[in-house]
Formats: sequence, structure tokens, C-alpha cells
Amino acid sequence: MCGFAGWFQKSGLVWPEDARRRQAAALRALHHRGPDDGGEESGGTWWMGFRRLSILDLSGHAHQPMSFDHGHQTLTFNGEIYNFRELRERHLGSVKLRSTGDTEVLGELISRSRPGRVLPLLRGMFAFAWRDGARGRLSLVRDPFGIKPLYYHLDADGTLCYASEVRALRRLLGGRAGALSPEALAGYLRWGCVPSPESADDGIRCLPPGHRLTWLDGHVEIKRWFMPVWQPAREWVTEAQEQRQLVREAVLDSVRAHLVSDVPVGVFLSGGLDSSLMAGAMRHLGQKRIKAFSLGYDEGAGVPDETQAAEKTARSLDCEFHAERMSGDDVEGLLDGYLESLDQPTGDALNTWLVSRLAAREVKVVLSGLGADEWWAGYTLHRLAALTMHSPLRFLGAAARGIDALLPPAWRGLPAWKVLAFILGRHGTSATALQRSSRALFSRAEVAGLTGRPWCENDEGARLEREAPVSAPDSWLHELLFAETQTYLPDMLLRDNDVVSMAHSLELRVPLVDRRVFEAAARIPPQAKTDLHSGKLILREACRDLLPPHILEDRVKKTFTLPLMKWMRTPAWRRRIEDTVYSQACRQRGWLTPAVVERHCRDYFRSGLDSKAGWLLSQRVWTMYVLEAWALQQEVAGR
Repeated sequence: MCGFAGWFQKSGLVWPEDARRRQAAALRALHHRGPDDGGEESGGTWWMGFRRLSILDLSGHAHQPMSFDHGHQTLTFNGEIYNFRELRERHLGSVKLRSTGDTEVLGELISRSRPGRVLPLLRGMFAFAWRDGARGRLSLVRDPFGIKPLYYHLDADGTLCYASEVRALRRLLGGRAGALSPEALAGYLRWGCVPSPESADDGIRCLPPGHRLTWLDGHVEIKRWFMPVWQPAREWVTEAQEQRQLVREAVLDSVRAHLVSDVPVGVFLSGGLDSSLMAGAMRHLGQKRIKAFSLGYDEGAGVPDETQAAEKTARSLDCEFHAERMSGDDVEGLLDGYLESLDQPTGDALNTWLVSRLAAREVKVVLSGLGADEWWAGYTLHRLAALTMHSPLRFLGAAARGIDALLPPAWRGLPAWKVLAFILGRHGTSATALQRSSRALFSRAEVAGLTGRPWCENDEGARLEREAPVSAPDSWLHELLFAETQTYLPDMLLRDNDVVSMAHSLELRVPLVDRRVFEAAARIPPQAKTDLHSGKLILREACRDLLPPHILEDRVKKTFTLPLMKWMRTPAWRRRIEDTVYSQACRQRGWLTPAVVERHCRDYFRSGLDSKAGWLLSQRVWTMYVLEAWALQQEVAGR
């Protein structure tokens, strides 16, 4: 699938005279550039448009928008329903269908019932729009965990415009360049991504994961239809063999489901556990000559080059290995193309954009191991958080924050201080506070100084504090993972990976972000997931037979990290960054305070830190650069 856009308005209202131009621009703005376009459907007060990347049923019978009930109902759908064949057999029986894909099955199910009854049956990633002409109603729906994005804008007159990408919706609204709201700007600086329900355009909202929007006669109602819930301690699986069997079966079942396709499916492969598990499961399930894709760096880049480990895994699993080794100059020369592909600024997507560029030369679909850390406690953060939760000194957080503010910037990333800061409660004393603070690039005070205006965080933090103990009872670790699932996973990882893979007309699937996998993770006790030395313990143990020996033996956490800490100091990168963030255009835009920007750049360029200790310094500069460079591109595109 690829993307869609549309608008609905009350009867009697007049859509702008240039409606056709706007509609065409919205469809062109959707990422897929291939020849396999879908179509569009219009009514007196509504329009739905779609562009297609064919994965299931490659014929024209699967084109969208797709009509049902003699044209009274219409569906545009982005994503995949992996269990559509089972649903077709179980619920549609002898119904004769025109296509062999999942779109028509989804539409027929809804037309015979209603979205609320169908949603719990679906296994997949999806965002869809359903027009019910008989009732004059439109439903917008997003999948449980937010794999596929969905945006909307409601005018004062009740007209609703929506799209699966911000850029398409912006074109539908008249093509104005992105103007971040103060809340979106502050949230981006704090966490490196625009947090939902904000977007990069003031007035465009992001429908949260697991939510449904209903439009009727100019009025909108938004309700949650799915909430991730971790089981209480009495429901935990405590016997080791039962744990391993539960996890192994859930992972294999999910990978099997995610292999449904009428085109070949490849895999992203690094030197770590998660992607190796995807490749190993594919091999175990009978896939032959799997195409695996990896990205490496020139010698001396400052971060480990995992292509050798990935190639070793590929040989072990009989995969067809494709790797590209890139220098800093290579990547710098591709930055304009990368920035053009973003419909919102983000500090974390360049690596996936680069490996997607490589994979798209060979396949249309890839599996990724994304999501393993968020449910199986794989991050160093999760182990550091244990130091806080078990420390009698954790209530000294105010003192720790005071010390942190006095330290030279280059010292704050040193491992010894990071550990001590957690012991002293520098990031707070609750699981959700720990997650929010430790994920932040800038403190609240620093955001205020950088933007030149005071900022109070919205009620997202309060909501997490309120919901976490209810949705993840009996475990501070599960409360932290709940916060990861509600914020970091959908707002950055899933959204970014979807956008930058689709920029290359590549569908990225994430079998570890699956309802059955989640249900298994929700029943595994926290002590089976992590200890002070390693994370994802049960995931590794349960899937031992699927993994090559060298992956089992290496328990060091691997991160798919670009060596930006070193590359950004080279003359070409530094010139590009400074020419952007110090430019007159950025000063006139007024998003960031020039003197503060210069100070952060100075702290990074003078630090000389190429190790992870310098990550925060470089990431702050990178985040500011992406913001301003993206804004410049939007302004040029809007002219």
C-alpha cells in the first residue's frame, strides 16, 4: 500500500474553486513515485484519493479508492492486514470478491458490520478512511501501536481534510509551508521529534495510535479503541520453559504472518540480535535465498562497523547479502535528498533512509527488528532506571540536576556521571518521569532559552503518570515500557521508519510490533526480560535455535548508529551546518535564539568527543540543523 488523502464537508458548503488542483497536488505529494498509481473518487461534498504501491494482488482489481454496497461506501486504506485470508474464509464464506488482496476483505467486513466490530479482528498495520454514504459519516482509524501515521485538519465550517502524510494534507489545504506551533517546536527540541497529537504544521493534528475519529455533519468525535495493557503479577508466566515456549511461538507466528506478500520480502540485517532474529525466523519458516541489507562505514568512523557481523549472519542463514559502506562525504552529499523526504523534522531517521535506499534497488518489502527493545527491555536506559528505582539516594534529584547544570557540557555524557545521576534521581523517581526525562535532548529550561519563550509541557506527562499504573500494574519496568510504547515508539521510531522507507517506495514491516507478540510480552515478568547486565533475556533464550552462535555469544547491545559525532566535525559537514543555523533566513524565522544556537554549536565543535560520551552534544546540534534545513526546504517548495 502507499498513501491516501481526502476531504469531507457539510452539504451546501462550497469547496474552493481550485479544488482539482489541490487534489492533484495532494496525490503527487504522497511519497510513492512508481507507475502503479491508484485512483480517486468524488462526491458532491467529499473526495477521496489514493496512490498505490502494489504488494498484495498486483492487478488493477485492487486499486483504490474501493467502493462497496453499490457505491454507498468507500474505503482508502494504507498498510497491510496480515490475517486477511483467515478473515475472508471465516467471515465472508461464499461472498464473491473481485480481488485477492486484503483491501476488499477489509471493506466487505466493515460494510457488513461496522468499524468498531471489525477492528479487534484485524492483525496488521493500518490507517484507513471509511465513507458511509447512507449515514453521511466518515471514520478515520489508526492501528493499535501507530505503525502507520494519519493526520487531519478540521476547519471552522466543519470541513474535514485528512491524509496519511503531512505533506499531502498541506497541499490539500492550499500548499502553505510548515509553521510549527510553539508546542510542536518545543516538543521537537525536547525529544528530537514532533510529539503527537501535534504535527509540523499548526492546525494539522496527528490521530493517536489505537484511536478512531468519526466525522458527522461537521462535528468530530475521537475515541480510543485499543489500549496496551500489561498483565498484573498474578497473570505472569513464571515457569521458565513455559515462558520460552510462549515467546518463541509468538515471534514465529508473527514473522509468518508478516511474510504474506505477492512480491519477495527482504530483511534489514545488522550485527545485533533483533534483525538476526528476523532473518533466522524467516529461514526457519522456509524462506529461500533471503535478500539481506546492511549499512557500513569507512574505517575510523568512530562507531562499530557491523557489516562483518551481519555478513557472517547472512552466510550462516544462507542469505543473499547486500551491503553498502559509506563515508562521511558520501552521506553529506545525500543530505538534501534525505531532508526532502521528511514531512516533519526528526533527529533519528537518516540511518533507515540510507539502508532503505539500498534495499529498494532489490525488493519492495523488508522486515525490521524494530520494537524489540520497547517491549523486552533492551535499552541501557532500562537498566539505568533500575539504579534509580532501587537507590535510597533517588530523592536527591534536585541536587543532581543542580550539579548537572554546573558541569561543563562535555562532562554530562561521561558514563560515570550518567550512572551517578540515575542513582541520585536526576531524572525523577517515577517510571514515567524517568522515561520522559532521560529521553530528552534539552531540559525544559534549555528549551525556554533556545526558543526565547517560556514553555510548560502539555498534559502528556500527567496522562502517562495517571495511566501507567493502571495499564501496567505491579512493575515499575512495565510502567516505563508503557511510556515508551505511548511516546518514543510511535512518535519517533515507527513514524520515522515509515516515512523514510516509503520515500524509496519500500514497505517496512515490523513483526515485533504485533498484537500477539505484545500479549506474550505482557505476561512475562520483568525479571525475565532484563537484569543489570543485559536486556531482552527471554527473547534471546526463547529463540536460541533461530540465531547463529556468534549472535548468542555476543550480549553487547548493538545500536544502528551513524557516526555523526565524528562526521559533523569534518569541513564539509561543519560548513553545511553553520551556513544553515547561522543564516539570515533562520534568524528572520525566529524559531531559535541565535546566541544560544551558537553556544551549543561551540560546545560540540570544541569538545573533541567522538565516543558515546559526546552523543548528546552532537545530537543537539544535529537536531537544530535538521529543523532549520527542513524549514528552508519547505519554504523553497512552497514558493
